[in-house]
Amino acid sequence: MVILGGVVRVTGSGLGCPDWPLCHGSVIPPFELQPIIEYSHRLVASAVVGPLVLVTCVSAWTAYRRDKWLVIPATMALILLLGQVLLGGVTVLQELPGGIVAAHLALAQALLATLIILLVVSYNGPLVMSGSGRQDIAPRQRRFPAMILAAALMVYGLLLTGSYVTAAGATAACGGWPLCHGSVFPGSGAEMIHMGHRYATLIFGLFTFYALHLGIKPGPGDPSAGNQSNRKGIWWLALIGSAIFVIQVAAGAVTVMSGYAPELRALHLSLATALWGTMAGLAALAHTQRTSIPLEPVNG
Repeated sequence: MVILGGVVRVTGSGLGCPDWPLCHGSVIPPFELQPIIEYSHRLVASAVVGPLVLVTCVSAWTAYRRDKWLVIPATMALILLLGQVLLGGVTVLQELPGGIVAAHLALAQALLATLIILLVVSYNGPLVMSGSGRQDIAPRQRRFPAMILAAALMVYGLLLTGSYVTAAGATAACGGWPLCHGSVFPGSGAEMIHMGHRYATLIFGLFTFYALHLGIKPGPGDPSAGNQSNRKGIWWLALIGSAIFVIQVAAGAVTVMSGYAPELRALHLSLATALWGTMAGLAALAHTQRTSIPLEPVNG
């Protein structure tokens, strides 16, 4: 759903269906490219994601209502989805104001993270402040949960700054990479907005890369790492997150050098979403420990 929303945005298909919830007054969109792109996003949201989130929330409340660590994120996911749907309608009816478009993306990314957290706790049990007071864990591993959570929030912040660049019409303001028209501090407002996203990527990115490094070292079988039930998963997610981060930076550079081709802009957003999802899962995994307490559905 998020990736299709990005495709809608970079192809300029946001008003392919100028009305809502119908498309040109019909349930079936016109057989033209932009309406089909826009309607595919709505279809995935309403026919796939929406029912799945609703069923998940209902099952949590009916069968596992005693487990608040399941009920709360399931309920939050449903609330975020409803807000996302309403905001999507407002976005179309108001003819794509930049601030609302950015908020629409922010809610979608928050929904993604909530569902990933729900997935992790469904397998591992409640979130806990793991490792903070344990002396049998290496010092850098004791601080890893807090650092990876901070890094995940920074990645979310990067998503928001990137969305603001698009909302402000500053996407193509800078030619060249890593500088902007050969300048470190360009003069115009649009250029500074664009470069602000690059500066944030540099600062937040270095911190994120270091936090991911803590998850990779020591290796998956190192007994000093602590939280052995999650160690292998943390190692793999940290490795995957590091790879996505590097590819994302390269994709950003290629996007600029290509003249901001729509397909590369869509790839850039897709990779950013993949990195955010990985960081959310990693932060959740670092704050849980596998529990032997089974999930027991509530009878009646």
